[in-house]
Amino acid sequence: GIDTSNLSDSELAVLRNKKIGFVFQQYNLINRMTVEENIELPLIKLGIPRQIRKKLIKDALLKVGGELSWLNKRPTQLSGGQQQRVAIARALVTNPSIILCDEPTGALDSKSTEIILNILKKLNEMNHTVIIVTHDYNVASIAKRIILLRDGTIVGEKVL
Repeated sequence: GIDTSNLSDSELAVLRNKKIGFVFQQYNLINRMTVEENIELPLIKLGIPRQIRKKLIKDALLKVGGELSWLNKRPTQLSGGQQQRVAIARALVTNPSIILCDEPTGALDSKSTEIILNILKKLNEMNHTVIIVTHDYNVASIAKRIILLRDGTIVGEKVL
């Protein structure tokens, strides 16, 4: 419902930070920071007070099946599946309407993939629009709608 064509770069950045969460294949966590600090980053950009940030961070981590004991760890101290849960918590902490996922299971084993896909399904059931870009049909098969692209052009669509 927002015409983004006339927004400035800073207005677009605020809109993205409030309305869109991003989840990447390689997690994009900052290894010199703790899990808590990684999840906190989008909240700092929004100017949310520290006490409120702490609660939102814990809520987001628990929502993705993470453990509070991870908060003081560095990302490199976690498994790939755990790191991806932290990345999803960071994407989720601002309660965005849309969560964009770029190959969110590409770097994970099959057990971690199943856990992450279940988290994304639950987020969709909680009224988040979840968009997953993937080359893996098994990952795509969890979607309610699949749009097939070839060389940047839509070549098909399936509604499941």
